[in-house]
Amino acid sequence: MDYRKLFADVNRRPSAYGLDGSYRQHVAFVTGCDAGNDWGLLVGFPEWLAMKTEAEANVTWSSLVLQVAGLSTASGYPVDEEADSKAAKALFVLLDEFLSQRVGARGASNIISRYVANRQGGT
Repeated sequence: MDYRKLFADVNRRPSAYGLDGSYRQHVAFVTGCDAGNDWGLLVGFPEWLAMKTEAEANVTWSSLVLQVAGLSTASGYPVDEEADSKAAKALFVLLDEFLSQRVGARGASNIISRYVANRQGGT
């Protein structure tokens, strides 16, 4: 399945997938896609996001998306409709960018290796 196309369509037409368009429901949908792929779809995503924020990858990817988007909150989810809409859009932009970079058999390994090297003071 081409998840870049699927996620672009979900972003464009959330109601066609039974979603209300909220960040919380988009996170649940993406998590379901990851689960349906034996948790392999998003391997490297937390590390990739962490490198964008100078954070650690031990935080949930949904929280890291909010940090990258500048929408981090104490509750872990956007608190108003405008922030929620921005978070949902940021999620799909970031997923598309990540999936376009995580190509090939070693795509996720390369991202994780870069993350580790970055944390150890490498390039």
